[in-house]
Amino acid sequence: MLLIVVAAFTLLRQVSHTPMPLWAGTGAGEQIARSILALVLAGAFLCIGIVRRARDWRLASLALMLVAVVKVFLFDAAGLDGLARIASFAALGFSLIGVGWLYSRYLPDEIR
Repeated sequence: MLLIVVAAFTLLRQVSHTPMPLWAGTGAGEQIARSILALVLAGAFLCIGIVRRARDWRLASLALMLVAVVKVFLFDAAGLDGLARIASFAALGFSLIGVGWLYSRYLPDEIR
């Protein structure tokens, strides 16, 4: 799971900075893309955990979702203004509602 996360974030960095200079900073677009990537990976890990009935994948999903939520609240929201900030929080809220819906819908009570 850790290898998947590292590979995904490395690929995002490579796509954002071609050729990949080590001294280049990250822009606001890349920071938001990192948050979106973390939410997408968390959703994918949750789906894998539900299909395989694997608790470790579901726990990794929740940990990755928690990291994304903290990052959005502490870092991403500070650099956004107006409608962009509202859209960011709305997208985060919908993703959290989706995770809750998946848990309640597809996981029986005995394996939670």
